[in-house]
Amino acid sequence: MLYSLAVSLAGRMRAIMEIESEMVEAERNHLGKEIVRALEQKRSELINSCIRDELLVIKTVMNVGRSERGYRYYFDREDVEIIHLPIELTGPELMQKYSYYLVHRTKQELAYGIEYYTAVSEQLKEGMEILKL
Repeated sequence: MLYSLAVSLAGRMRAIMEIESEMVEAERNHLGKEIVRALEQKRSELINSCIRDELLVIKTVMNVGRSERGYRYYFDREDVEIIHLPIELTGPELMQKYSYYLVHRTKQELAYGIEYYTAVSEQLKEGMEILKL
């Protein structure tokens, strides 16, 4: 059930990532704090318009993206290498595994966990790739 909802929410997750990339671009090009704030508001409204089950699925996809890969950190530079470990579970099994502790969270806790986390796009992108969404 979670996996089929994730498939149907792929467009919304891409929309969140698109808004975040617009925010990064606006900051990079120094377009003004008002534009960045407007984009942050747009992203916040998109996240908060989701029902609890949708937020649960989005947060689960983020958790898959964060935890199902290996990472190598270097002491002499800022970049992080992603190690593509073999994925042994199916999409539905991964969704079940990574949603286990999230089922106890309220809608507000889930929304806050997505809205104020800094690596949302990175984790969503990676999670969607792993889950083939």
